[in-house]
Amino acid sequence: MAKASNRIDGLRLRHLRVLELIDEHRSLRAVGQVLNRTQPAVSQMVKDLEYAFGVELVARSVRGVGLTPAGHVALERARSGLSSLDQLAAELKISPSPILRIGTNPALIFNLLPATLRILDAGNNAVRYRVSAGVVGDILRELWDGRIDCYVGRIDWNHIPKTVMPSLRHDPLTHTDLVLACSKNHPLAGRSDIDIAELADWPWLLPPAESNNRIALETELRNHGVILPQPMLELNAGPGSLLTLTHEMQVLTLTPRFMLESRLAVGEVVALNIPGFALPEIQVGFVTLAEYETMASVRNFRQALRQAAEALTGEHGRPCQLANSDPL
Repeated sequence: MAKASNRIDGLRLRHLRVLELIDEHRSLRAVGQVLNRTQPAVSQMVKDLEYAFGVELVARSVRGVGLTPAGHVALERARSGLSSLDQLAAELKISPSPILRIGTNPALIFNLLPATLRILDAGNNAVRYRVSAGVVGDILRELWDGRIDCYVGRIDWNHIPKTVMPSLRHDPLTHTDLVLACSKNHPLAGRSDIDIAELADWPWLLPPAESNNRIALETELRNHGVILPQPMLELNAGPGSLLTLTHEMQVLTLTPRFMLESRLAVGEVVALNIPGFALPEIQVGFVTLAEYETMASVRNFRQALRQAAEALTGEHGRPCQLANSDPL
């Protein structure tokens, strides 16, 4: 271990940039031009990297150079480190106050995230926050690329590369149902005898086809022999916009149950009661990279998240699934 540590200590930031440039340009000469180094100097940097890590990172052929499988793994980790350094440099230029970069899903901006920020604000934290909301897969890629520090939201483990999993730390937080919903004035509202086949007879307002919620809905309908018609309106926006339109239109949609208790929907958009029809629960968790979990801002945010999740789950009368931070 000591020998490996000594080898790594000899590396510099430009050594890590070499991997990114090789993956982009596929030529040592082109990499040298970017770094203002000769081709032999770049070749030596590659040898330094391979010596430090004890594995071949770059494959050479008559067509140029490319990263080996181990090289791609090293590049993934190097990108997060380089991105963190870029973020640090930007922060220090603007203000000495640290910025915590948070990724989340749009729905959580309506309950869990504001509850968490209220807890942190009560503790007089000197941290500033930058929140990015988006599709699960896109936000998680931002995490392991180093563009955000942590993520809170729905986690689709099937779309996380196995090479990335050992570097992640995860806290389960809570869960919610995914339900079908409509305006309180819709003909299906309040009925307890809805047949699943009837769902194909009504216009739908849905998120994009690649969204996890849309996929879950179409899968459950197919399990009952029902093919969902093309939606009347496909909305690539947050659940707030979806519920606002559902309130105004005679359409069916799907949403996390807790959104029906938000100010946008309460009393105006209602869940459908369909015997024999059940969508999977949405599991909500917190994820960060192993190298970030010791950051004070990350630790404080995670602790506040757990407090907020427990309080919100208690309000809704459902058991809260909490656990210690564990490697995946």
